[in-house]
Amino acid sequence: MHLLSFAPPQVRSDCPRLVMTGRDEVLIEQHTGLFSYETKCIRVRTRDGLWTVTGEKLVIAYFGVRDLLIQGKIDGVSVSGEGI
Repeated sequence: MHLLSFAPPQVRSDCPRLVMTGRDEVLIEQHTGLFSYETKCIRVRTRDGLWTVTGEKLVIAYFGVRDLLIQGKIDGVSVSGEGI
């Protein structure tokens, strides 16, 4: 029996995933690129749409091929549109 057959969808595919740690950090996994970057608004492309992180003093602490870590005072996260 293959272990991935019991894994949740985000483990089996390239489904984007967001992990928020308090209001200080947002990790976005499986991004497809950065759309825009300002200290109050960071917009990230994913296959499910455009993810927008809003807040104050936002910085990209890590930018990898698949993962992106945003730090600062996070006020909100939203998803708009269809896959990009």
